[in-house]
Amino acid sequence: INSSDLDATIFHYWFLKASGESMNSDVLTKARQFILSKGGIEAAMHMTKIWLALFGNCDWSVISPFPLFLFRNDSFYQYSYLKEWVPQWIWPHIIPIMYLRHLNNVINLGPTIDVKELYTKIPSIEIEDVKRDENPSYDLENMIEQMLGVQQSRGAFGAYTPATLYSLLALQDFKENYPHKVNATRFEEVFQKGFNYVEFMYFDQGDSSYKGVLDDGRWWDTLLVAQGLHEIGENSSKLEPVVDYIIKYGIQPNGGLAYGWEFEYMPDTDDTGMIISLMIAINKEKYKDQIEKSNDFLISMQNKGGGFGAFSKGLEESFLVRLFAGKFINSAEIFDPSSVDVTAHVLEAWGTMGYTVKDFHVSEAVHFLKKEQKEFGGWQGRWGVNHIYAVGAVIPALASINYDLKEDWAQKSIEWLIKIQNSDGGFGESVLSYNQEEWVGKGYSTPTQTAWALLALIEAEKAGLDVKDAVDRAINFLIEDHKELGRFLDKSSVGTGHRGFLYMQYPSYANSFPYIAIGRYLKLRGIRSVSYTHLRAHETGRNLVCRLLLEKKKKKIIQ
Repeated sequence: INSSDLDATIFHYWFLKASGESMNSDVLTKARQFILSKGGIEAAMHMTKIWLALFGNCDWSVISPFPLFLFRNDSFYQYSYLKEWVPQWIWPHIIPIMYLRHLNNVINLGPTIDVKELYTKIPSIEIEDVKRDENPSYDLENMIEQMLGVQQSRGAFGAYTPATLYSLLALQDFKENYPHKVNATRFEEVFQKGFNYVEFMYFDQGDSSYKGVLDDGRWWDTLLVAQGLHEIGENSSKLEPVVDYIIKYGIQPNGGLAYGWEFEYMPDTDDTGMIISLMIAINKEKYKDQIEKSNDFLISMQNKGGGFGAFSKGLEESFLVRLFAGKFINSAEIFDPSSVDVTAHVLEAWGTMGYTVKDFHVSEAVHFLKKEQKEFGGWQGRWGVNHIYAVGAVIPALASINYDLKEDWAQKSIEWLIKIQNSDGGFGESVLSYNQEEWVGKGYSTPTQTAWALLALIEAEKAGLDVKDAVDRAINFLIEDHKELGRFLDKSSVGTGHRGFLYMQYPSYANSFPYIAIGRYLKLRGIRSVSYTHLRAHETGRNLVCRLLLEKKKKKIIQ
């Protein structure tokens, strides 16, 4: 199919061949033909080539080199210290990658992992380690210390499984070649924690949809599900322990909320904005002090121009990073710029706190949103797929600060939503929309995407815009979708890791956003919602959403 991915096909081909699949099998023959038709390994992303280089299938010289002084923060090197110039997710990966690249490190596992037939022109790859002195250079020792410095309490390096794997490979190389420079006890503990983390993430998740994932995002998932329960009428007293737990274990001393386990060292603005909204909804008075502290964190993170990045402030552009990491642009986001969806979630939190557009920080955020709007009326989503996610964040945010949604620019985004609504009443948008304009706003309907659109449409109807039919059609889609399985299920990629090439599935989204939308719909129609716990005790899961909307159906008949 036209949407087949070169890099994914290379990895699957590689795995199947290493697992014993014959090169002449129908599967590998077709895959190889596809790969070669797309330019072969030569056309693969930079990160794909790094993995290939590790196993002798690509020459390390192809990988962008970084001067090792960029990893030093002593003396005048502090001004070129790369950690201060790259996003949170880049640093823990780039240290071990550059260590391995500097030493031309190759793991030789034999011919079964050789995939040089995937080159359009088979290269001559010389596997030769860099000549080593008896003692490592200061720069290499420094890189090891920098690496060790990003290992977190549960064993992850920088919170990511790939970074952990890269780091363990680099540390093993250092241990084997410079044993006299290794603190055996320290390294043993580092390796044990690292392997335990990889095992936990890749193998100990049972049947969970999170098995084998990139990182742990439990605080984000938890607050979204709690928000969904609150919106459909769950008693606040039953949700307070959830909020208390998040505050105790997820919120950091600076007031920011971590995305999940191992992110404690770098809380982010998106989670923090969302938890403020949840705390206010559940018990504003009880969480008053925490709300204020978390808001101070948000204010401190606002970028020039009014927007918010995720983890960092001011990392929107850098000549130094582009100079050395330019080739990585096809494999990773190398900056953490202000994004529309994060800014909108912060803005919505401010609205729940009572701020209006008259407040400076709010006004700046609104200005950023207006500036970033696309010609057709939508915005690109940074952390969710894609324009529907962004509109579903922006419009509720504007409504929360009592902004007039009848203003042309706000209304334009609503008109775009109505225009792209699918014939079944739902909404959907493919990840292809990041790279191909013809896919913007297009995709099969999913409960998550439909819920995002509803969040905007509901606020538009409340503001007096003529969208009632679109709202009802979208709600009916959710009802019918729920009837099919007795629950909401979304197997599509709804999260965006790196725009254009890395996406994530969040099973929690189908268990949160539809309920948030349904709860707000019930309030819009003046229908009393019923406690989720009560419903679970008296209704089958299959009829849960139908029960929530039963009064709506009866009301229609009476009218």
